[in-house]
Amino acid sequence: MICVPKTEYDSRVQRLQKKMEEENLDAVLCYANTGAYDNVFYLSQYWPLFEVGGVLVGRKGDPLVLMGGEAPEFAGAGPYGMKQVRGCEAFGHTYGTVRGWIGVDYFNLEQLFSEVTDGRGVRRIGLADYAIMPHKLYQQVESACLPGAELIDFGEALNDLRMNKSDFEAEMVQQACLISEKAFDNALGKINPEMTEYELEGVLAAELYRNGGEGPSFPILCYSGYRSRMGIGRSTHNKLCRDTIINIDIGCHYAGYASAYGRPIIFGKMSDQTKREIDFMLELHEKLICEWVKPGMTSGEIYARYYDYFVDHGWGPPPASASHGIGVFEGEPPTFRRDVPTVLNAGMTIAGDHFFRSQEYGFRFEDCYRITETGTQLFTRSHWEYIEL
Repeated sequence: MICVPKTEYDSRVQRLQKKMEEENLDAVLCYANTGAYDNVFYLSQYWPLFEVGGVLVGRKGDPLVLMGGEAPEFAGAGPYGMKQVRGCEAFGHTYGTVRGWIGVDYFNLEQLFSEVTDGRGVRRIGLADYAIMPHKLYQQVESACLPGAELIDFGEALNDLRMNKSDFEAEMVQQACLISEKAFDNALGKINPEMTEYELEGVLAAELYRNGGEGPSFPILCYSGYRSRMGIGRSTHNKLCRDTIINIDIGCHYAGYASAYGRPIIFGKMSDQTKREIDFMLELHEKLICEWVKPGMTSGEIYARYYDYFVDHGWGPPPASASHGIGVFEGEPPTFRRDVPTVLNAGMTIAGDHFFRSQEYGFRFEDCYRITETGTQLFTRSHWEYIEL
């Protein structure tokens, strides 16, 4: 199993602490649950299961990993080990506080704030997950700080850290993409139109695991016919059937890093109209990834070109954004939308996620790439074609 070196985590924490010093913050608190775990996982490798959890970072030293109490060894499996794990009274299971687990010591937030500030307490704290932190937890944080303390939304600082990948991180994303590409290839020889969407999902998942993936990085998308217009959705017991577009989008984790790979297929022959639509999307897909994206551009500028290309070619406004970041989470910043002026930097890893919707179906081409000093490095490029089975 590939593990992220502890030096990677140390570097992340130190860069965060430098930013804390610039902003005069005494501490930064990150919050996570099973579905939204980006910052906690990025800093500690802890991805809560059933519980909610957190990471508390002081101006110096290793972070504290905060957990609800059921599984301290699980929280301590990351780079900082059990010595940095703290059972916290403010955390618990997803549905409420859980305390009293045998052998677990519990601390309140005031005690933990004192620990990471060498007893001084917290006057300014950055909340890295302000948008998803429960109101009750926010109130407890406020009460645990010194009187008159400031609680700062610090999410953008963490986004900036996570957007700018190290060479190791980019390599892990690339490996995850290659596993997804291979899983798709292998699945093509094992499926048939009498299968249901759930069965197709199962074949794809099995191939991800078989080739070294750590599990899907997002719910596997595979649906046929009119339902494919949704863009995202969950599988059903509907049969795949012949002569209709089947939209497939898969991804896996590798060393905790996500991938994405999307293609439309059909059992039978594509109509001339469908081929024209696919030709258009493949041309746009290649232009955006291989020609337009360069360091120094903004994500908004790329989206504007993407939008205009749709409209100028007679297809109307595009039904989705023009790309998004990918890393420990599939769907990280930056987002390529008109009103998001994020500057693109060398080292960012991006999912070129491009969706087309017709009256009868929808389909997606998705490939991941890294922004380089001069352009982009594609991680996958197979099946830029009509896939007729």
